[in-house]
Amino acid sequence: MNLNNKGTTKTAIENSVELTALPNKGQDVFTNTNPLWAFAPARPIYGGTCIAHCLVAAQHTVPSDFFIHNMQCCFIKAGYSEFSIEYFVERVRNGKWFATRVVNARQKGETIFTATASFVREDIDSTREERRLEHERKMPPDLILPDQTEMDGKAEDGPFETRRAEILNKRSGHFADTKIRYWFRTKETIPKESGYRAHLAALAYMSDAYLIAAAVEAHGHIPIVTYPIRFSMIASLNHTIYFHNPKAVQVDQWMCSERESPWAGDNRGLVIQSIWSHEGVLIATCVQEVSFSIY
Repeated sequence: MNLNNKGTTKTAIENSVELTALPNKGQDVFTNTNPLWAFAPARPIYGGTCIAHCLVAAQHTVPSDFFIHNMQCCFIKAGYSEFSIEYFVERVRNGKWFATRVVNARQKGETIFTATASFVREDIDSTREERRLEHERKMPPDLILPDQTEMDGKAEDGPFETRRAEILNKRSGHFADTKIRYWFRTKETIPKESGYRAHLAALAYMSDAYLIAAAVEAHGHIPIVTYPIRFSMIASLNHTIYFHNPKAVQVDQWMCSERESPWAGDNRGLVIQSIWSHEGVLIATCVQEVSFSIY
């Protein structure tokens, strides 16, 4: 049984992103506390694992009043569940309002993933009230709600659940106009004692779920499944998350994801994801570049 700092049992997704310090390896070095999860045996680990672990490692090295606003990640090599991953954090910047961390994820001594995490001090806007600018993209109206959709079973063994909502403009003939909508959330309620950083780490973990597929689903195909097009390889190259409203993130409530792919070519594709809270607040935007090979 794993407990948080106040003795409450941790949820499955908290266990998935939990790290353990390795002081014998040096300052700010961590490793996964629990086994790594893959969608299926003998496949690489789920990509959101490294994204979330790098965020958690970086969070351990910044003051509690600094929250993440941007992560830029690079997938270098596949990681596998048989071996632990070590995360080495470099404290690049410690400013009054901003802090920057670079995290290298290594497995069997080789770097498999890197992330640059940027943090901002929580009350940065309190001294700039007269100059504040605010706007955000609104959540689409008339959505197909989660209780009106069927469960997407692909992640049923993992710590979160997803439901496909709808695909827009699928037959328009303009693949870049296709929009794919999902609902997703953690399977368990995260204890209040875990704090908002637990929700941010969980959001980072889930942000990679099926995102890669949006580049090819716009053409009516789903990778790894028998369709008119077969993919011999499909993989993420990089992943960027912009966290807009950290305190509005509640990953144990349904969140709406809208994915679109504005470009694909040269065996690569770009996917953009907007994520809204259950209350309609835009909480994050993700951009991912993917690589694929077609039989």
